[in-house]
Amino acid sequence: MSKKIQSINPYNNELLKEFDYFTDDELEQKIIKANDAFLVWKKTSYEEKVKLFKNLYEIMMSKKEELAKLNTFEMWMLYSDALWDITKSSSNILFFANNAKDYLASKEINEHWVKAKIVYEPMWIIFSIMPWNYPFNQVLRSVIPNLIAWNVVLLKHASNVPQVAVKLEELFKEAWFPEWVYTNLFITHDKTEKIISDFRIKWTNVTGSDIVWREVWKLSWMYIKPSIIELGWNDAFIVWNVKNIDAVVSKAVKARFSNNWQKCNSSKRFIVLNSVYDEFLAKFKTQVEALKVWDPMVATTNIWPLAKKSAVDTIEKQVSETISAWAELITGWERIDWVGAFYKPTILAWVKSWMKTFKEETFGPVASVIKASYIYDAVKLANDSVYGL
Repeated sequence: MSKKIQSINPYNNELLKEFDYFTDDELEQKIIKANDAFLVWKKTSYEEKVKLFKNLYEIMMSKKEELAKLNTFEMWMLYSDALWDITKSSSNILFFANNAKDYLASKEINEHWVKAKIVYEPMWIIFSIMPWNYPFNQVLRSVIPNLIAWNVVLLKHASNVPQVAVKLEELFKEAWFPEWVYTNLFITHDKTEKIISDFRIKWTNVTGSDIVWREVWKLSWMYIKPSIIELGWNDAFIVWNVKNIDAVVSKAVKARFSNNWQKCNSSKRFIVLNSVYDEFLAKFKTQVEALKVWDPMVATTNIWPLAKKSAVDTIEKQVSETISAWAELITGWERIDWVGAFYKPTILAWVKSWMKTFKEETFGPVASVIKASYIYDAVKLANDSVYGL
């Protein structure tokens, strides 16, 4: 492991910036400061919080082009998608600022001889681990509801987007949030237990792979801490008895290629009934091979580098093992011979439920096409997954 956390441009492997990991003493100081901030933040009025959130919204919208470019140059999200990431994140901030008072209002219950009152209180410090595929939105959709409910957040962002992590902390400060209410953590994985075991940390919040969650869950269970999780998805796209196969294929390509195939809820398994299987596969191949691989700053680009080289390694392994299990390669299965983390869009046919790309979430340019005899078989195959749909 590098002694520093590195921001690397996946388009050309250029090292953009390096940051030091926190020492144990530095981490302890961050927790102390977050705890002190909570004692003040929990007394902040709702009206004052709304002002701060609206400040944050306005600052993000005024800097959306700058923030979108940071998205693009650090993880190579298509620039138009990166603008959406900033706009969506900002709209979430405004939504909670305008609606959280109703959500958090006390509720009286007086029915069936029961009298009670529901009161919402802050938990304390939330430890959050977030992924890289939507670097601003993934963080803010988690952090904003927690902050507006008077919690404070210690957040470990994905290791390949450290510049976004720093920028997020800067945005909160620029919006005049009290210091340490939101704190970025540059930590190695072995510091996770130190954080979760700390009595001041009351909750964990994880979006990411099931591998990450298993480690966090074991520690949360060990130290009796609740946790909120969002893990991988393995969505199914079922095709049957269609009148306009061309329109369906276009939607299939769009459903798979969102954010360069790096999206948890994009379609990954295409389950197609016998009657349209061959036609769907042929037209799917034609449209996929027509996608343009190029610079994500260019609006007409369809395929761009994956977020990091290790993502290409993972996809390559999944595809190779699936082909070894007798799936049919329709197109792709190779790295693009450029400097960055490029991988050619790949279609695999005759994929079966025991094969790698069926069983696992494929977070990159791979589509598995599965044949089904009846609609009931298609539904059964769609549900044959340990992941969410």
